[in-house]
Amino acid sequence: MKIIFLLLLSLFSASLAENSNIALKNATKAYEQNDFSQAIDLWKQELEKGLYNDQILYNLGNAYYREGKIGYAIFYYESALKLNPTDQDIAYNLKLAKSQTKDKVESSAEENPILSTLFSIHHFLSLKSQLILLGVLVWLLSLFAFLRIALPSPKAKNITIGFIFGFSLIFCILLSSTAYKIYQAETDSRGVVIAANTDVFSGPNEKNSTLHTLSEGTVFQVLSIQGKWAEISIGERIRGFVSLSDVNVIP
Repeated sequence: MKIIFLLLLSLFSASLAENSNIALKNATKAYEQNDFSQAIDLWKQELEKGLYNDQILYNLGNAYYREGKIGYAIFYYESALKLNPTDQDIAYNLKLAKSQTKDKVESSAEENPILSTLFSIHHFLSLKSQLILLGVLVWLLSLFAFLRIALPSPKAKNITIGFIFGFSLIFCILLSSTAYKIYQAETDSRGVVIAANTDVFSGPNEKNSTLHTLSEGTVFQVLSIQGKWAEISIGERIRGFVSLSDVNVIP
């Protein structure tokens, strides 16, 4: 009975995978034929089925960009880049889309060349790659620690100490970068304006005073969600509340 159940489950999974492949092919075909609306619908259906990956998000960004919906394009590019921060194609298209927004909001890392370099180094490896590399470094440190004890030659011992110091330094830097990435994944929440423009109010109600007006495609930090409102900030100069009907929060 158990074997029959596993066989049926395997056949069901294979059927779902085949249907998904057909849907993805149809979406790509629709995109190539400039039927962006159809392509968007098909890719979104796959997201709703649980096939959530950077490639589908990237494709959605491209389709929305071709439709001229910059806000949605930036939202999906940002979502894709969050999953795969080392992908140069996603980063390039996101930068291109942002260049067409009215609100030019630059981060401090982009303004400062030193911070920009550190930011690039920080995102050179994915979080998964860094965790694997940390495991390799732990193994190497253990090996050289053993060799330091086992080797009889003082010169050989000094060489192993040099390796231990070098690997320890790399390990500490990599560990700091990894810890920060994990912290960012847990705490960083951003959103994108998808409406033509949205007002930033001093409180979670339209009766409050209007502080700013943000245009389509503007990216902001989400501080909290309060009912139908999001408390947001952009650097030090903008902080207030926007309606969730005008924005999308990046997962």
